[in-house]
Amino acid sequence: MSRISHLNNTFACNSGQGAYSLVREDMFKHGSGLDKRAYESYFEETLTEHHSMISRVVSSYERNRSLQEELYQEISVALWKALVNFENQSSIKTYILSICHKRAVSHVAKHVKEPYSVDIHDIEVSGESCPSEKMSKSQRMERLVAAIRQLSMSDRQLVTLALEGISYKDMAEILGISVTNVGAKLNRAKQKLNQILSMENSQ
Repeated sequence: MSRISHLNNTFACNSGQGAYSLVREDMFKHGSGLDKRAYESYFEETLTEHHSMISRVVSSYERNRSLQEELYQEISVALWKALVNFENQSSIKTYILSICHKRAVSHVAKHVKEPYSVDIHDIEVSGESCPSEKMSKSQRMERLVAAIRQLSMSDRQLVTLALEGISYKDMAEILGISVTNVGAKLNRAKQKLNQILSMENSQ
């Protein structure tokens, strides 16, 4: 099943139309000038190519598995709507990350007052065997993501963008601050992150 079909099924509404179906009707109606199949193919290729990056951003904002899946779907729908407006004014990676962070901030704000419930996937341990080196790398990444979640929203955005290799200039554009402020704030965010990791190591 393609990602578009999966997303349509996930977002199916009472009328039987998925979110993508509703958006497609709006985008491809009278005189849109877009080729439906070509755009769907372009979107699916773009989403597939940047799937890992989007997943990392999602994980840094939400711990609960069901909320991660919900946020990923929201980002996917936002990307579907926005990709048609991409005109190479920045790199596609920067453009997607901008969408990711905007959706993530609103998603966290929407759920912040809701009572926390533990998802079984949050505590489930995989029974699959793997080399100790790979497991160690996976554990380090999990600890890093967990530490990032303890940062403030603004610090979380900076660190996540930096880990994706985004330049100070592009970070400034995404976050709406100056390049100078990016450098200063990122350094402080890194210090806080290191403090969190050091505290965990000492426990």
